[in-house]
Amino acid sequence: MITIKGYVVSKTLVNDPTGGRMIAIQIVEERETPGPVITGADESSQMMRDVMPLVQQLLRSMPMVGPLMSGKVPIPRLLIWLNEDEAEALGPKLDVGDAVEIRIDNGKLELVKI
Repeated sequence: MITIKGYVVSKTLVNDPTGGRMIAIQIVEERETPGPVITGADESSQMMRDVMPLVQQLLRSMPMVGPLMSGKVPIPRLLIWLNEDEAEALGPKLDVGDAVEIRIDNGKLELVKI
């Protein structure tokens, strides 16, 4: 079984070509971004290894730059298009920001609000 934890980042209502309404729900997973890799054995490389965590912490504390330096990156995992009836049958209403779990087992996909 494959389990993916994520959250809803967008829920969009769109008119389809037949005049009906479709709802697009996009789910992403947050992953940690790797830190900078500093190679070398000389004194300046060691100083950079010591200073980089301080620079990253300073940038994260700045209001305009902080969200961009959060250390996490959203990875798109699922985009599902449903008509209004299918969205009603989905079960619990999903809204932007809701945490979800995507479970895949033997060709069956299950979407669970957590």
